[in-house]
Amino acid sequence: MATPACMDADRDAKAALVIETMYRVAADLEAWEQLIDALSADGEPDGVSEQMARDLAHSEDIARLLSRSDEGPAAGRQPRRDLGWILLSARGRVIAANPAAHTMMKDGLGRLEDGAEPVFTDPANREALSRALDQARGLAGGRIILKLERDAEEGPRFAYLIPSRDLPSAVGAAEAPQDAFAVVFPAIEETGRLWAAMRESFGLTAAEVRLAMKLRDGRALREAAEELEVSVNTVRNQLRAIFDKMGLNRQSDLIRALTELSSVASAMDADGPDCELEPPLLDTPPIRSITLADGRRLAYRDYGDPAGRAILSFHEGMGSSLLPPGTQKLARDLGLRIVCAERPGFGQSDPRPDYSFDGVAQDMVELCDHLGLEDIRIGALLSGTPSALQTAIRLGSRVVEVHLYSGRPTRRLEGAPRGPLALFRARIENNPWVVETLFAVMRLRASPAQVEKVLRRSIAHSPSDQAFIEAHPELMAFIAAYVGEALARTSRGPADEVRAFRRGQNLTMAELRVPLVVWHGEDDVMAPLPDLLAFLGDTPREVRLKPGIGHLLALKHWEEILREAAA
Repeated sequence: MATPACMDADRDAKAALVIETMYRVAADLEAWEQLIDALSADGEPDGVSEQMARDLAHSEDIARLLSRSDEGPAAGRQPRRDLGWILLSARGRVIAANPAAHTMMKDGLGRLEDGAEPVFTDPANREALSRALDQARGLAGGRIILKLERDAEEGPRFAYLIPSRDLPSAVGAAEAPQDAFAVVFPAIEETGRLWAAMRESFGLTAAEVRLAMKLRDGRALREAAEELEVSVNTVRNQLRAIFDKMGLNRQSDLIRALTELSSVASAMDADGPDCELEPPLLDTPPIRSITLADGRRLAYRDYGDPAGRAILSFHEGMGSSLLPPGTQKLARDLGLRIVCAERPGFGQSDPRPDYSFDGVAQDMVELCDHLGLEDIRIGALLSGTPSALQTAIRLGSRVVEVHLYSGRPTRRLEGAPRGPLALFRARIENNPWVVETLFAVMRLRASPAQVEKVLRRSIAHSPSDQAFIEAHPELMAFIAAYVGEALARTSRGPADEVRAFRRGQNLTMAELRVPLVVWHGEDDVMAPLPDLLAFLGDTPREVRLKPGIGHLLALKHWEEILREAAA
């Protein structure tokens, strides 16, 4: 019989393996399948120590540093040349530095010599670095923002001080002792998400951040005051407080700092991965939103004919309100009104603190009330299934019919055929302690190129899906676009929904009173049909098994789906 000490040691070893694997995924999203073996099938460990949480957070740092390096033929393998880095010993002496760091130092800061402390033109910078090193040692991790003074006309330069172990090899740094530190100069065009570091380093309030964001975007003080709905005197006082906290004297210095760090704007606006819409997607309605009763924003798109037959559409688990190319015109021609809302924490919708499928249903009922929708047909893709079914239950007689496309239930049958993506999904549901970090890493790394790589890897076990994508390569732009939109502001929605699947294993359809139709691809091993039918019981009126397609059923049969809804 295993002793408690042996069990703890085994638990720590499993956690260490997961954390190490998460680092690999942060550096290369194509390594996602390695998490299947690393994560425990039975869901251990159940808790996360503070040290484990810190270690997991390092993978987010790696993903952040690499978030712009995955384009081109050698994606993910070339060192970052736009970031300047200096490795410092525990005593603050230079171990190594890359050319970008030497260039940045020569640009008004001083010079670097191996084996010696950095030589600064302004003596105050030596004291600033010494204080930052002391602060970093006290934090035992994390990152400190370092302000280095230059000539008054040039303004200060900002950098980050982090433990050297958090600087991944892909950045191109030499090996350093465990107690060493790294000074990292961000690329000017980088858009990092470093609000925690800003708050830790300077103590800016949320109101001060909002003002700084407006100033960074080119607003004058009076314009910023009007947009923030405060007085000019208030914004002047806030600007003075920002200057005092950041040690600045001029507004131009503040703009330079925010441009280089790119942190304040992203903290409040959090622009996600860039996914420019291709021409076939340009005929797409704008994102709209309503303010729910509890003050949260719920975003949605409204396709087709405003007076047409109402369809409430539920996107998949890494999706948004962006529907397949041609939806707007086809819905208009068919006399359909398709409303697709972004669930809490997805896309432009605010997160819900108590995310649950019934909570999502409450939001959707409020949206339907706001839009005056009656005689509603509901359509749901993949992980949108439980939310759609709960919404149908809450809407009651207002719903005419529910259709599920490759539906994913909250329970799984043992022994049902399933591919790597289904196993991956099952493992992360059983290990909720990794969910937040995993989706944060995905958000940072989900460029169009990475999305395409992951999709092609995930359908490698489905020849019919592969053949469909090869025949319709233009759909890659659409898939990359909706993944980018899903993660535009936060990764909270996908992470919260995975946890909801784990909690919702006892959901039943006993209260569903409307006709239910199931559409499923005959070759689907990602969301196996036996799982769905076991969950639904005898509620489906009809099951349509489509040959020659797997998980991508909805994309292949989208026009057929809409034409039937209009019939």
